[in-house]
Amino acid sequence: MDDWQTCPRCKTTKYRNPKLKLLVNVCGHKLCETCVETLFTRPSAACPECNTALRRNDFRIQQFEDLIVEKEVDIRKRILKIYNKLEDDFQTASDPLRAYNDYLEEETKKQIDKYKKDNESLIRKNNFKLQRRVEALLLEKQEKNDKKKENEQFLDRLETVAPLPSTEGSKFVYVAPQVENNGPTAPDMEVLASRGYLRHIRSATRAEKAGGFSSELACGRAIQEAFAGLYLGIET
Repeated sequence: MDDWQTCPRCKTTKYRNPKLKLLVNVCGHKLCETCVETLFTRPSAACPECNTALRRNDFRIQQFEDLIVEKEVDIRKRILKIYNKLEDDFQTASDPLRAYNDYLEEETKKQIDKYKKDNESLIRKNNFKLQRRVEALLLEKQEKNDKKKENEQFLDRLETVAPLPSTEGSKFVYVAPQVENNGPTAPDMEVLASRGYLRHIRSATRAEKAGGFSSELACGRAIQEAFAGLYLGIET
């Protein structure tokens, strides 16, 4: 589960509790609604993360995944409540629209400078994390490219050292092997039953048949072994 969906104090997650409601305070840290109710039984309490003094109404529902963005939006809202001039307030200027835009630019710069000052340590830490993440992605991409290049080079070497055999030429023709047993020709297994050879042979079980064994196979091999070599003892 993502950290932004987990209460840092009680470790409850949205996965375990779909109704979990996370609240963020003015210092940019979050707690679930249950932890806030537990901590703020008194009018004020300290933030568990940074020890900033807080009140119960300093918490609001978390809207953004990134707490930095959450805090920046809160800062902007508070500043805009003070720096709330409208374009109509600059009608006395020689160029009202430009004066209004300069005002917005100046206030934006103030907000950015204040944000940088308030979050200098966090910005530096996140920039370091981002740099490490980018470096890791680049390294992973380079490793994949190197592996791909290595495989291509290996295939090229195989083609050079051991070229593939040509598919041209005559087709393969199967020729059954001729076995010389130096004896009478044994009867084919297909006629063993009709000629009575299986009369004294045990019938194969279902398990034996499933394994490819048959009574005809056993009997046929026995006859072949009995007939083999009979001619060797006959003088011509």
